[in-house]
Amino acid sequence: MKTVKIDEAFEISQVAAGCMRAADAGMEGDTFLRFAEECMEMGITTFDHAPVYGGYTCEKLFGDAVLRKKPELRKKMQIVTKTGIVLPGKNGNKTIYYESSKQEIKKEMEASLANLGTDYVDLLLVHRPDPLADPEETADALDTLVKEGKVRYIGVSNFMPSQVEMLQSYMKNKIVINQMELSVKNTENYFNGVTDDAFTRRMPLMAWSPLGGGSVFSGEDEQSVRLRSVLEEIASGYGTTIDTIMYAWLFVHPVRIAAITGTMQTDRIKKAVEALEIKLSYDEWYQILEASRGFSVP
Repeated sequence: MKTVKIDEAFEISQVAAGCMRAADAGMEGDTFLRFAEECMEMGITTFDHAPVYGGYTCEKLFGDAVLRKKPELRKKMQIVTKTGIVLPGKNGNKTIYYESSKQEIKKEMEASLANLGTDYVDLLLVHRPDPLADPEETADALDTLVKEGKVRYIGVSNFMPSQVEMLQSYMKNKIVINQMELSVKNTENYFNGVTDDAFTRRMPLMAWSPLGGGSVFSGEDEQSVRLRSVLEEIASGYGTTIDTIMYAWLFVHPVRIAAITGTMQTDRIKKAVEALEIKLSYDEWYQILEASRGFSVP
């Protein structure tokens, strides 16, 4: 398994197992444990979580099925979780909102640790930019968690470059990663400064929804039809499937992208692992870009 190096003491597997759909897929007990072990057998050591996944259930499903049953696995994996999204009803609220106050971050972190069955997480991400956040307070909360040993590294998710810069300016610890939507269906973060910012910071990216929500496989919208045609042609040349080529399209980018799988089926996750061995040419990469955007570069 190829890895994405964060610093001299920390790296993540370039394919990360996303646990967002664990509850919907009925992943619990031995089923979830078997899933985690099969991922690790493939070299996938990074597991992506968030408190809100499964309506506040997925972290506990993982903790009960994996870490409480086999605590020896903890030192062999990297756990990523997030903070800052509040679902309706959690605090008596009528709507979903983002909150990055010190109180909310601390409360969510304690709950995540208890649910996951661990006393620390390797990487904590601010899940979404909070327009009401006091960056000094948010930074203090995150730095305190690192100081207390409850979090090893801090990152962000869905942050634009100016938002990364703003939060970083208040922090003692470095923001080490930005988790963004990146796929053949969603290319805008290659051109809006996100990858430029990552290069400037010597900071890798994590891609969520790397298969674009799956619409490429059967969608009849013009973008999906164009992409499917081009991806099938390229895939045939490599003797593989279009999902492997979609992952390979991300992995070839020099910014260093780790892809978060969205499936709980390990046979489909293998497609992402296989993509690590495919290096698309410039021409192939641009063919896919052109099919996605519907026009060629100038």
